[in-house]
Amino acid sequence: MSVYQQQADNLYNHLIDMEAGAEPEQLFLCSYLLGHISLASAEDGETAEQLKQQVEYSLDQAFKVDKLSEQDISDIRSLWKNLTETHS
Repeated sequence: MSVYQQQADNLYNHLIDMEAGAEPEQLFLCSYLLGHISLASAEDGETAEQLKQQVEYSLDQAFKVDKLSEQDISDIRSLWKNLTETHS
């Protein structure tokens, strides 16, 4: 298994754990990121940095079409940044 896939699995599992005890707003953020990590994990990659870039690209594309508030976008980006800083 590549580092890319290991990182995807690690982040996914951490979000699942967070989701279990999350408040409604946090639950939304976790669920939103879980979907993007799942999409990115289906791509080919070798490094954790490539996974990070793929998820960020996926988020950027989704934010262009999803009808999310600026606060939701900010909160999603903040959670993603926290995850990548603490689980890399």
